Amino acid sequence: MQSKRYLTFILFITAFYLCPNSNVCAIADSTNVHKHNGSIGVSLGTNGLGLEFAKATRFKKIYWRVGTTYLQYHRLFNVNLNTKSTINIESDLKFNQIFLASQIYPFQKSSFHLIGGASYLYNFNVSAFIDTNTGISYEGVEVNAEDFGEISIKVDWNKIVPFVGFGFGKIIPRKRLSFNGEIGCYYMGSPVIKSEYFGILDTTNADELIPIIERNIKDYSFLPFINLKIRYSIGD
Repeated sequence: MQSKRYLTFILFITAFYLCPNSNVCAIADSTNVHKHNGSIGVSLGTNGLGLEFAKATRFKKIYWRVGTTYLQYHRLFNVNLNTKSTINIESDLKFNQIFLASQIYPFQKSSFHLIGGASYLYNFNVSAFIDTNTGISYEGVEVNAEDFGEISIKVDWNKIVPFVGFGFGKIIPRKRLSFNGEIGCYYMGSPVIKSEYFGILDTTNADELIPIIERNIKDYSFLPFINLKIRYSIGD
């Protein structure tokens, strides 16, 4: 008898978890139609490649989702000042995040939705490394490669950043697949510049210029994003 009670309790909890809205579950049961309550999504956009999981809540118009995106870009630029002088600029961009967000559908028969959430940027890096193999011979300026040295510049923002946006498409497809699009913006905080160098900049007042540059770029705190997604419903 006690084992039957435990079984009934487990079945009740399972039904409550899989069916966040009791009215929807009752309709689904009476018509013998399965109700999807979750989805897995794959995204591609300015955030790079992404993977996320979405789940319905007890409220019809509100959903939550958790996911991650990965973006990495690395390129070496060779700037030719003339036939004798080349400066190497090695740029690096990484934007890797884990995020938690809610998605709200304000209109009953529309796929338009509002998005709000926060991201943890566990690997976010915008940097450049500058040196030269040839030295510089340009308009009367002569600097050999050893005296030029190396310059490393890195720009940092906050690790935990909020974001808002809007989009179109169902977060949980009525059938198996749906296509979504979203546009939004992160608030990154004020940028901080970190620099390391030796060589030609040792003879300048570069350290005094860094705070001035930071003040001039303090308003560069917003990062827009555009993503396209394919979702697959789960939870039958």
